[in-house]
Amino acid sequence: MKKAICIFLTLLFAVMCFSACAESNAPDDSVKTDAVESTAAETAEPTKAEIADEFLSQIPDANLKRTFNVLVMAGVGNSEKEIFAEDASSEPIENAVFLRNAALSDKLGVTITMTPQASVATAAQNDIKANAKSYDLIMANGPDTGSLAQNGYLYNFLDLKEYMNLDQEWWDPGTLRDCAINGKVYFMNGDINILDNDVTWIMLFNKKMIADNDLEEPYELVRQKKWTLDKFYELVTTVSKDNGDGKYDENDTYGFLTTNGGGMTNFMYTSDIKTVEITDGTPRIVMGDYQEKIISVLSYCKKLLHDGNYSWVSMNKPEQTRDMFMNNQGLFYSEVLSYIVNLSDMDSPYGVLPTPLYDENQKEYRTHVDGVGSMISIPSNVTDPEETATIIETFALYSYKYLTPAYYDVTLKRKKSRDSESSEMIDIILQTRTYDIGYIYSSIGLSEVFRNLVLNGSTDFASAYKKKSKSAEKQLSNIMKKYDKI
Repeated sequence: MKKAICIFLTLLFAVMCFSACAESNAPDDSVKTDAVESTAAETAEPTKAEIADEFLSQIPDANLKRTFNVLVMAGVGNSEKEIFAEDASSEPIENAVFLRNAALSDKLGVTITMTPQASVATAAQNDIKANAKSYDLIMANGPDTGSLAQNGYLYNFLDLKEYMNLDQEWWDPGTLRDCAINGKVYFMNGDINILDNDVTWIMLFNKKMIADNDLEEPYELVRQKKWTLDKFYELVTTVSKDNGDGKYDENDTYGFLTTNGGGMTNFMYTSDIKTVEITDGTPRIVMGDYQEKIISVLSYCKKLLHDGNYSWVSMNKPEQTRDMFMNNQGLFYSEVLSYIVNLSDMDSPYGVLPTPLYDENQKEYRTHVDGVGSMISIPSNVTDPEETATIIETFALYSYKYLTPAYYDVTLKRKKSRDSESSEMIDIILQTRTYDIGYIYSSIGLSEVFRNLVLNGSTDFASAYKKKSKSAEKQLSNIMKKYDKI
């Protein structure tokens, strides 16, 4: 399949080049007349539906006459909604899922079914141990997926790359890049699932407060790669204001609002720092290697969150910061993407941004994904890996065609002021997600080191890391012993 696609695209490119050469020999009058029309044609980008249809045309139709059962988390956000819909619906996500599944049925003769379980990891382990083969796809959260992988319950995606275009837009490049252990990738994210999008960290900004304070346009800063921690601090420190009662609390106005959870760890990952990195397939604890940079980020967080009245951090009360942002009490607001749904009644217009770069030398934005999101994996005892891979790839393509546009549509329609820039920013956010094995395997315990230091306003990384490093090395060693047996 992949070879056919490559040949098809090569021929397409050759035809385009031939056409361009032929046009270059046209008379000057023709060139001038067609200039505007030609430029418009060249700049028009294909839609997701057009791209999907192009790749779907390379997958032969079939009538497999089978079900494809997906094991999902019961009642966790969109965990069930992202996989199955009983009927067509006026609700965009449900309708897109229904259309996707119906299209898959028409294309391959495959019917999607779903089994929700309170503990996906336990259900998957028991089923695979018994060789019952009840599930064709597993959608567990990050830690549970990691546990299944290290214990040999999952299939290597890279063994199926002949049947799956893992480097294309409907697959998350971050999982492919950051999660290849011993040269194998046991879990992915992509357009099939939206719960991973829901728990991706973003930065919201109040457009009214930007305009009222005559501040720089954040969207343009992002495009120019000038959206950095320093620029963020510069903007944050311009708007804080006491309501007149002589004390700063939840009734005042701040430059930055966030929570005491992932909002703290977020600054480490978006500064392109990890606790564990994989080199040539081998995970290695690298947090200590980043000591100087980590101390720099901790110092930054201290002055941002503790040394002035610039920020408000809610302690286990996410609804508090949400209400403050809706009430024009925060210029910037850090939360996960799904929280846009909770802002539907906000009167002031707002925009969506990635979290800032560490500095202008950082090549790409980095986006943190919370561990509660779903991840895509295949049971290790799957009967027909090649057929399963073809079904999953087709499932992903139809998700790219139907589900992803619907997700954007619903997310952005919740905003009072819809703008093309927010869609552009969400593209950047979802395409630059980063994954840390040291976070997925929470037993390693190093991501909490940074979070706790930020909460306490401390920069004493050396002492905190020293207390945890030996146990972290031991935990990683135990994990790798299991991987090495697979």
